[in-house]
Parts: sequence; C-alpha cells; structure tokens
Amino acid sequence: MDLSHIDAEFADQVTAALEADRGAIMDLVNAALLGRPGIHVVTWLAVHPDGTRVVRIGTSDAAAFPIGGFDLISDTDPWCRRILGEKQALVCNSAETLFEFLPHEAQALIDLGHCASTSVPLVIGGSTRGTINVLGDAGALSAEFMALVRSLIPVAALIFAFTDDAGSPERP
Repeated sequence: MDLSHIDAEFADQVTAALEADRGAIMDLVNAALLGRPGIHVVTWLAVHPDGTRVVRIGTSDAAAFPIGGFDLISDTDPWCRRILGEKQALVCNSAETLFEFLPHEAQALIDLGHCASTSVPLVIGGSTRGTINVLGDAGALSAEFMALVRSLIPVAALIFAFTDDAGSPERP
C-alpha cells in the first residue's frame, strides 16, 4: 500500500495530539476546518452510552455552543434518523434545509448567522459514537469542503480512543 499521500506534517500533528488528550485532537480537526470560506463553528457530540441522548463534548465557540447539555434521541427526529439510523452525513446548505432536518434549532442557528450546517457521524464498529458538526454561511458546504470533512473522519474518531481512570472510553 502506498501511503505517500499522507501529509507528514499533519501526521506529526496527529501523533502529538494523541500524546496529549482528546481536546488536542478536536483542536487539530477544528483548525483544519475553521478559516475555510464561510465556516464559523465546529462542535462535537457524543452519543451517551445508554443510547438515549447526545451530549456536546467539544466546541470552537463556547459562548454560543457551550459544552454539556443534551438532546434526546428520537426515532421520529430527522437528524437522529439520518445520523444514528442511516449513519450518513447530514448536509443543510440553506435555511430551507435547516428547517427540514433541524426544525427545533433552525431559527436559533439562523439568528446566530448560520444558514448551513453539517453533521457527520463518527461510526466505530458499526455504531455511531458521535458527530462532528460544522456551521457556516449558506452554500459554504461545497463538495470540496465536504471531501475535507470526510478525510478527517478517521482523525476525528480518535477522540473516542482516550479512556477515563477506570479504563473505559471517555464518554459523557
């Protein structure tokens, strides 16, 4: 297998982040995404071990999207069906699609200046463990940007490699 396509500098950054903590992995992925045209915020969710809710465990904008809190998982929710059931990325590149897939949050996101949102599941062993979520301007989620997000999924999923003092994966 030819691995020459892996950027050595980025590989070194991932290695250093792995020696630190999951926050360093989040910071590395956030840095790769933020600053792209029209991209404003990156947040991270984890599926609670009991499978009843998702919890925000990381954010690039703690004032607007603080760590903690939770949203209940529901089979009738379009976001939950797409992310947890189908295990597929959700791309809302306009206010209209925000209202379709995030009906309870769309207006608040728009009021904060975000008319585009993507949630990409981090699937490990067939189970969605969490998501990386990006907010930005309408139309900012281009095919090129989404390819970048997809390329970062293996690095993003490393946040679940860290364990707590009891040896269990760090989960909310």
